[in-house]
Amino acid sequence: MADRREKRRSWGRRLAMAGAALAAVILLPAAATALLPMPSLELWAIGLLVLEFSLVFAVIAVVGVVLAWLAARRTSGRRVAVVLAVVNAAMLVAALLPAVSAWGTARAYGVPLSLAGYLDGLSTSAGRGPDETVRYARAGGEDLMLDVWRPEAASGAGRLPVVVNVHGGAQDAPQSPFPRWDAWLADSGYVVFDVDYRFFRPYDWKSSPGDVKCALGWVVRNAERYGADPARITLMGQSAGGYLSMLAAYTTAAEVPPSCDVPEVRPAAVIAWFAPGDATAEVPSPFRLSETVRRQLAEETWPLADEDWKRASPSTYLRPGLPRTLLIQGGRDILQTAGYTRDFAARLAQAGVRHELVEIPYADHQFDLVWGGFGSQIARHVVRDFLDAG
Repeated sequence: MADRREKRRSWGRRLAMAGAALAAVILLPAAATALLPMPSLELWAIGLLVLEFSLVFAVIAVVGVVLAWLAARRTSGRRVAVVLAVVNAAMLVAALLPAVSAWGTARAYGVPLSLAGYLDGLSTSAGRGPDETVRYARAGGEDLMLDVWRPEAASGAGRLPVVVNVHGGAQDAPQSPFPRWDAWLADSGYVVFDVDYRFFRPYDWKSSPGDVKCALGWVVRNAERYGADPARITLMGQSAGGYLSMLAAYTTAAEVPPSCDVPEVRPAAVIAWFAPGDATAEVPSPFRLSETVRRQLAEETWPLADEDWKRASPSTYLRPGLPRTLLIQGGRDILQTAGYTRDFAARLAQAGVRHELVEIPYADHQFDLVWGGFGSQIARHVVRDFLDAG
């Protein structure tokens, strides 16, 4: 009887050892994708998910520590068990850092983070589609389209404020690539126009922001049709879309003309997510991209004449009276580093432009793709506060 009991304990400790080893095997590669240079953008995207779902890996690390402690109770293999315990404990600390930092940022902005919402992180479905898809212009032989997202229940309080959403991306894409944000804005009481535009063209820096201005003019002309208030337009974009939003909002028609016959429109506000404000700035190579990926991105860089980079920079046009601006930035952004966004915020302040910078520690480029992540939860709160303040 005693022998059987001892055999069961021995097998239990072996299983605990195997479980602790499995936890370490899961955690170490996951940490590598989040911290080390990656040979492909696909592996970098995995690292983005690791950062956004770090609490899941924290749970795995806790299990690994407990199992390693159980395994260490037997004399045989105790050293291995102690090593596994140390590895899992180190992974636990690393996994908790993004979440703890996010909680600190959330407290500073009065954001009630939701663990239930956190588990909804990978769902990108809006639950519905746009109310209408419209061609707003034809430019350069291309049909330019936009999606209209309207609140499902009208407030009855007159015309509604507007958000014109300009998507980002490393290549041409249609409008509304991330519909859950459009639906959320519409459900928050805004008429949303998610616009397509001609993607960056070689040696042509005016067409893309010109298309955004064309869309703004179309929205103003058709505002009454959609119950929208043309005096309360916020131009919002992520990454390249944020850059175009600032460039379109900060320049005059003489500096960057609309690509269609519409009146000049100055939006009331701009929201730019992890967007470059100075195209002339030489951003240092990000540590978390391998040299191969850096070369790949360099080959896809927007080619412009040397003299055009300054004219293509939102920072060139800073002056008092520009639309109030919200900058949203991830602390570990590999493409638009946080330091450059901080520098641009300082230039906005120097120019007398009303602005706010919200930096979310450990969040990476395009963290907004993870709907339930703490970064997205914080961003939704500050975006709503910013919009309501208008």
